[in-house]
Amino acid sequence: MRARARTTALAALAAAAGLALAVTTAVAPASAAKPVRGGTTTTSVASGCGDLNGLKVTAKTVSRTIALNAGDVIGVTVSPARSGDMIILSGSAGLSIIFEEASATTGMKYTAPYSTTYGLGWSLETSGTIPSDLTWTFTCSGSGGSSGGGATISDADRDGVADSADSCPSTSLPDSVSRPTAGKYFANSSGKFVDGTGASAGVTVVDAGGCSATQIAKALRLSKKDSRSGISLTTLKNWAATH
Repeated sequence: MRARARTTALAALAAAAGLALAVTTAVAPASAAKPVRGGTTTTSVASGCGDLNGLKVTAKTVSRTIALNAGDVIGVTVSPARSGDMIILSGSAGLSIIFEEASATTGMKYTAPYSTTYGLGWSLETSGTIPSDLTWTFTCSGSGGSSGGGATISDADRDGVADSADSCPSTSLPDSVSRPTAGKYFANSSGKFVDGTGASAGVTVVDAGGCSATQIAKALRLSKKDSRSGISLTTLKNWAATH
């Protein structure tokens, strides 16, 4: 049964990672008096910490796309919780894969490492049958300890990266490119890197530490051509992996 549950966890990972593209079930807000009953899986989009705080969901697995600030803490417990059962958290944030586990009898707490949108999925790994009335209870608090809106993060250039973690202050979007070229990537007005044909790199300014293509090219002392057309996908991904 644990192997089967692990498969369920991986399925939850796929669901969480793709949730931003397709939300299948709308869920009542956290202030609702009754638990949400979602059957096998319940998915939804939460705009922030406050939407998750106090939420109760009756389902085998739960998936959420949620905007979190660095330091926000999500707590989750399940009922009934049996000795040996494990809560599995899987998902993604930008290019980062998230996978954690904790005892179901003690619950789990996850702290957001940086400010961005997260695709998260929770499932239960058990040696027995997953209860049909499995109920998930969530809390969410900001780094300052308050629940509701998350921590107040200073982001002077509004690139989605807190000033304290921003590798490139004073980012200006979109990148100013005079010669858009296929295979050369630059940041558009929404902070996503695309090439001259509009193809996505699958990388955002947040993933790149708050840096645009122009700033990356300058920091790496690339040619003026890179500033005019954008940077290669390899350069972009290498930068994102280290910032």
